[in-house]
Amino acid sequence: MQGYWAETVARSPDAGSEWHLGGWWAPGAWGALTWIRQEGLRLAHALGPGCEAAAVFRDWAADTAYLRVQLAALLAGRPVSVNTCGPDRICAVGQHSGSPGAGTGRAVEVLYSVSARPVRRHPRALRFPRPGHPGAPDPIHSSSV
Repeated sequence: MQGYWAETVARSPDAGSEWHLGGWWAPGAWGALTWIRQEGLRLAHALGPGCEAAAVFRDWAADTAYLRVQLAALLAGRPVSVNTCGPDRICAVGQHSGSPGAGTGRAVEVLYSVSARPVRRHPRALRFPRPGHPGAPDPIHSSSV
């Protein structure tokens, strides 16, 4: 294992959109699990106390036995996630904060996910080519300039 990628995503098929809410590279499984637990609690706080989706994240974050199961899964090379859904309001495209009806939007189903997965990289992928090496870009004659 070279490390773990953890992320928070919200998706709404009804709205035809996906939002990447955050990501974290962790060198160890415990760091990745800690990060997604904190993200789950952050989402729960943002969604509010009366939201069923928020309750899923709060209950999961408090379940230390299940967190140990997820830690073992990460250490064994398997991905883990916590997923829930609930209604939310998505502002209509083109509405501006000062326009009439701004902030109303339409109700849609939103899927919330916090996840972590192990990342394996081939050892050669970690090396950068030395200057002058055939695979290294020439900084003076770079085509990106």
